[in-house]
Amino acid sequence: MKKRIISIMLAALMIIMSMTGCSDGSNSTNSNSQENNSENNASSNNPADRTLKLRLTSSLTSLDWEQTTNIRDMKVWHQMYEGLYGMDEANNGYYKELAKDVQLSEDQKVYTITLQDGVKFQNGDDLKASDVVFSYNRAIKNPRFNYVTFMISDVEAVDDQTVKITLDQAYAPIDHTFFSIKIMSEREVTEQGDKFGTIPNKAGTGPYYPVDYNIATGVKLKAFEDYWRGAPDIKDVEYVVISDDAAAVIAFENHELDYFEEAPLSDWESLIKASGQNNVMVKGNNIMFMAINYLSSDVLANEKVREAMFYAVNKKDINSAASNGYGTEATQYMPSDYVATSPIDGFKTYDYDPEKAKALLAEAGYPDGVDIGTISAYGTSSSENAKMAQVIQANLSQVGIKAGVEVMEYSTLSPRLYAQDYDVCIFYDSSNYDFNNIRQQVHSESEGMYVVKYKDGPFNWQRMEELVDLGASTADVNERLNYYTELWSMVMDTATILPCLHRPVPTVWAENLNIGTPVPTYYKIRTFSWK
Repeated sequence: MKKRIISIMLAALMIIMSMTGCSDGSNSTNSNSQENNSENNASSNNPADRTLKLRLTSSLTSLDWEQTTNIRDMKVWHQMYEGLYGMDEANNGYYKELAKDVQLSEDQKVYTITLQDGVKFQNGDDLKASDVVFSYNRAIKNPRFNYVTFMISDVEAVDDQTVKITLDQAYAPIDHTFFSIKIMSEREVTEQGDKFGTIPNKAGTGPYYPVDYNIATGVKLKAFEDYWRGAPDIKDVEYVVISDDAAAVIAFENHELDYFEEAPLSDWESLIKASGQNNVMVKGNNIMFMAINYLSSDVLANEKVREAMFYAVNKKDINSAASNGYGTEATQYMPSDYVATSPIDGFKTYDYDPEKAKALLAEAGYPDGVDIGTISAYGTSSSENAKMAQVIQANLSQVGIKAGVEVMEYSTLSPRLYAQDYDVCIFYDSSNYDFNNIRQQVHSESEGMYVVKYKDGPFNWQRMEELVDLGASTADVNERLNYYTELWSMVMDTATILPCLHRPVPTVWAENLNIGTPVPTYYKIRTFSWK
């Protein structure tokens, strides 16, 4: 009881801090930003006076979209910056956004793109082809985005409204590149220099721009009244850092959060009651998986040990612990519900079989068990990743495999994962609508993205990379599916990446808010409106 009381007191304190904007001001540059308390926000008869409040589970890494590929951050940037293509998950994926017209050469290597008319950056400058060239060249230099830029050999401004993008090879998944690379004002980025990303900017063409940013407490956005599609209905938006799930639930129940996506499933029933009719459970385009770094030790270099670990994992237990049973046990890297080229069968699935795990462990030379090191996960101790790590630790223990668990912040752990500085990790990937996304996990040119390094290992990594390229070289869905099925079969044969769970996306929203069609990832606040 005492522990529960302390938890509630801490949760209440966090809410009070988020409401009062408590911060040290280290990254805040807008002392005049509007502050609305929850009562005024909920009861105001004038929609213009309301501030839409959303949750951040942890600090926003940066206002510069190039600083991370974390989906949590991308959802915020998605409101501020736009690409040549956009993403509409409810209506067949990619669509032209800043691109008005796209012409493809006969050899399928040259894209001539005409930009939309009348688009302005939030700083008032007109969007020009030179800004597109600047943004693409900046992304090309960033190794984090090599997996979506590697095929580009040249980006050229033909005139102010026309861009020519030349590829080294025909590349069917280019739509995701056009979506991923956000277009920014060259002048704004250049003038802010090293400060860009740490202070508010007006470098995007999106419907909102940041007016207040503090890494500890969150970010506030203001509607861009000259937005090329028309000014958004909702004028003020605030993302509030609330790391504790209990505090976030209380905040929603007290009308201090208006849109609460990826809500904690442990509180789903109470959130349904608090939201009335305004709730939905959408299947996510995502994957939680366990990865084994075969390079970390002689034990994990043993294929039979890795296979034993895979057979020891009970995905039903993971679903119960991490998603309260609402998730979908996974064998695919991406759910075929969303991705037409995602393999459905024709590969190992490692169904739960503890007796087989014990037998494999004995064949590997460890009949009495073995210590495989540490299972690393990011998030909080109560996060889905941490729960999954704890379940796997227990599953492994049941067959004689000992492992510790460490949980840390994403910003701390992710560089270690990308540098293969771990034994076993729990990782999460999502939100691409082409199976070519597997490239970032298997291709040697994606250094800084993959968690398992296949190049120069004991696997046929050359064929794996060839299959990635073959899958991208044709637009024929059946051909691509065949290539990717062979590729995914090879990956599963390595016993290094085990798909475990497709997470659900539970979302609730305020009774005075319209959100349109719910989507699993890339919601658009510009389509929201107050009732």
